[in-house]
Amino acid sequence: MGSTALTDSVKSNTARLVVYRSSALGFAVMPNYALDGRVIGGSQAAGFLSCDLPPGRHEVAVNNLPLSSNLFGQGSEKVSVDLRAGTTTYLSAQPQMGILTPGAITLIQVTEGQGRADVSSLHQSSGSCGKA
Repeated sequence: MGSTALTDSVKSNTARLVVYRSSALGFAVMPNYALDGRVIGGSQAAGFLSCDLPPGRHEVAVNNLPLSSNLFGQGSEKVSVDLRAGTTTYLSAQPQMGILTPGAITLIQVTEGQGRADVSSLHQSSGSCGKA
């Protein structure tokens, strides 16, 4: 569970990125997350991925189906985050359902307080952050 998985503190020379999906909406839609162009794991309902990375700018993307479009939804399928040493950054993956956004997952950066609260009841998904 997120409440125990994220209790260890972030080392002063690294930054933590947590990408999570709290909504069960579109539970069968599970596109992969990519970090700096490399797949790190799948978007699972009620799940999260945690990566300890070098500080600096990183790009996080959701590999949605080619037909999905985010013309009218919130968030983006690709975001750049500036990770600071010793801190945790949270990205909420939100399913967008509808005619124009069939199963698209979008990413929205949230505050640490919001992210920590959302992730506390989620399960850690298997993924591989590797060396960024």
